[in-house]
Amino acid sequence: MNVQGRTFLKTALLATLTSLGAPLMSIAGPPKTTLSKPEVYAHRGVRAHEPENTLPAYEAALAAGSDWVDMDVVLTADGEVILSHDPVLNPDIVRDETGRFIFVSRELLNQLSSGPRAAFDQKYAVKNLTLAELQKFDVGRLNRKSGYAKYFPAQVGRDGIRMPTLRQVIQYVKKATGGNVGFQIEMKTDPLKPETSADPQKFAAALARVLREENVIHQTEIQAFDFRCLYALHQIDPKHQTAFLTSRDNEIGGVDDFLSQDPKIATAWSGEHRLADHRGSIPQMIKDLGGYAWEPEDAQLTQKTLKEAHELGLKVVVWSWPEKLGQAFDETITSRMIDWGVDGIITDDPGRLNQMLEKRGLRTPRKYCGGLIQN
Repeated sequence: MNVQGRTFLKTALLATLTSLGAPLMSIAGPPKTTLSKPEVYAHRGVRAHEPENTLPAYEAALAAGSDWVDMDVVLTADGEVILSHDPVLNPDIVRDETGRFIFVSRELLNQLSSGPRAAFDQKYAVKNLTLAELQKFDVGRLNRKSGYAKYFPAQVGRDGIRMPTLRQVIQYVKKATGGNVGFQIEMKTDPLKPETSADPQKFAAALARVLREENVIHQTEIQAFDFRCLYALHQIDPKHQTAFLTSRDNEIGGVDDFLSQDPKIATAWSGEHRLADHRGSIPQMIKDLGGYAWEPEDAQLTQKTLKEAHELGLKVVVWSWPEKLGQAFDETITSRMIDWGVDGIITDDPGRLNQMLEKRGLRTPRKYCGGLIQN
């Protein structure tokens, strides 16, 4: 039987079980035990193969085997938490009702003068659009003419794919896995662009409400480059497990920003907190600010800072930057992270990461397909 036939049968079986009210079945595999590192985080689903931050991407992430599904969220004009990496819709992946991309490419968009660019940002800022308006857009295909697309040559293009709400993704993953896969949720705001970003307090309140109502606070890690979002969550409920993101590049709030001699720049992303007030140490600052985890860019991490973070009791989860690495998956740097003993790896291709773990005799996550656990 070909792949299409097997997929059809699995889908039909799941539909039958659901219609009969039967629980999702475990075909194979022992009961889940305490995880050993590194844990596998499926970045935006499986961005290497499926449209990012969409339900097909999370279906693929579960089939590949993931301990955590990673997603980016923003806040709509009517207060819904919806999946999108960008506070302003990305023209490289967003098409309008006519099927056309909303701009030629993000590269050309970034070259616009301030007036036309501001007009685009206001028109397509998620905070200015309702859920109903946003779900008219199709996010199932990459613009193959864009520079962004070259990092994901194997990504499948689909039509009719909408931006799901956070609640939809949580409910899908919980049902498909019996609650055995965690959620990593990044709050997307930019303190340097308040005109296109949600207010951190309102955003945190909306996110906390969804997590509370879906009863997943205990199995969720919330991450952000904009530390103000994490402080707001702590104020709402200190049980939230907050993960502080950093990078080697100051374009999105990395270490270079923290070390700036200009206090306004140095504290822009850290919510008025100075790195200098925490021994000049990012792990120490995160610990002092109530962080559960530090999530540095993999190329930023050193064995020294990893050791320091672990000694402070922080979980350390690394992420890759395809636009910097030139590819979606870098086996050399991933191998280094495994050897160093990081606690988790955020990857666009969890299948390849699992292959590396298997070759080393390390544990890999369960695989789920349509809610049915696979060998």
